[in-house]
Amino acid sequence: MRQDRIFLLLSLLALMGLASCVKEPEYSMTPAIRFESIQKITKTSNDGFGGKAKIDSVIMSIRFEDGDGDLGITAAEIKANSKYKDFRNFEVDVMLRKNGKYVPVTFSPKLGGLMNFQFRPDQKPGPIEGSIAYSTQFVYAFFKGYSPLFTEKNDTLKFQISIRDKALHQSNVVETDPIVIFQD
Repeated sequence: MRQDRIFLLLSLLALMGLASCVKEPEYSMTPAIRFESIQKITKTSNDGFGGKAKIDSVIMSIRFEDGDGDLGITAAEIKANSKYKDFRNFEVDVMLRKNGKYVPVTFSPKLGGLMNFQFRPDQKPGPIEGSIAYSTQFVYAFFKGYSPLFTEKNDTLKFQISIRDKALHQSNVVETDPIVIFQD
């Protein structure tokens, strides 16, 4: 019995020793991202007028790395610092395929938004990595409301994504795979 305890204690000490040898990754202070996936979910919903509306939900996922972990922001931080006026830390540009080429589509307001939470709950500086997913919807009945460039059926889109940290460091831009919206 005593030997079992000694073996268990030595095993725990060895594991703790190995764990302390793990070195934190070294990432740039400027966030870096890479495209992970894009998917479309088509659903039908009530339109609020007794009818049905067909909707394409597009979900884009990226992987990120940040050396000092200052991604995300709280409402209090935005309110306390004027440099965050109109701050957006997840930015999405839309590209529509027209005549075999992709052209930018201007959305107002622009797609994307605010990652309004702390990625590091302890708020201590240090490297972080992970995935972020962003979702947006396209309602078939409002296709022209998004842009006069849109057609009623089968528009092919790509999205260009970047993120920004609290120090206003802008990440690289990644482009999603193409996706078709407004399909029958």
